[in-house]
Amino acid sequence: MFTVSAMGLLVRLADPRARGRISGLYASAFLVGNMFGPVLGGVLSRYLGMRVPFVIYAAALLVAMAVVATMLRDVHPGAGGRGGAGAPMRLREALAHPTYRAALVSNFANGWSAFGVRVALVPLFVVALGGSTLVAGLAMAAFAIGNTVALIPAGRLADSRGRKPLVLAGLAVAGLGTIWLGYVADNVTLLLVCLVAGAGTGLLNAPQQASVADIIGNHRSGGPVLATFQMVSDVGAIIGPILAGLLAEHLSFKAAFVVTGIMCL
Repeated sequence: MFTVSAMGLLVRLADPRARGRISGLYASAFLVGNMFGPVLGGVLSRYLGMRVPFVIYAAALLVAMAVVATMLRDVHPGAGGRGGAGAPMRLREALAHPTYRAALVSNFANGWSAFGVRVALVPLFVVALGGSTLVAGLAMAAFAIGNTVALIPAGRLADSRGRKPLVLAGLAVAGLGTIWLGYVADNVTLLLVCLVAGAGTGLLNAPQQASVADIIGNHRSGGPVLATFQMVSDVGAIIGPILAGLLAEHLSFKAAFVVTGIMCL
């Protein structure tokens, strides 16, 4: 509910010339919270018990609700900042755009690799290499750092150079980085590869979201269009780990990462 509504708000309010940068800033804020939240929660749970992080999480959500309640002004679907409102965009209309169809396919691959296989398989792969839980955590952090570092520059370049070159570059870097992961044999290389693969995902995210925003425009609402875009990533995140896990179990981790990288390519 939050993700689709927030994306719809950004689409409606963002200046068309700055959609890439705004998408990058939004994704960066999410990732920074995603990095520091578990670290803070882990420290607090160790010294204060497991209940405290959940209490703090609930309190943080209440603070966020207060911010939205006081700062989010009267913005209705389709009420863009310049000109009148247009009719809501239907999913069938969006599917007629090759740009939207390409965004769906690339978001499915992104969900498969970045949100599915990375979370489910990389920690197991670290254990298979003989690494500790610390190394597994560092690998996940390296991916998030690479992602965050690439996001804002990618958004800026997407606004000045166009969406397509950044999406293609992001898919290529993420795909090749994931394939490279299957050939890793030591922890230092593992962290480097995770950093590279994360940067590839960072190059992809902001331009990809901006391209969907370009289709909808400032003066129309597109709830089902945005929800479908989000949903295909979730489907990839569900199917990817299952199929990659089967490959890792019956063949090898190398096969799982190579197939996932090929999906991106």
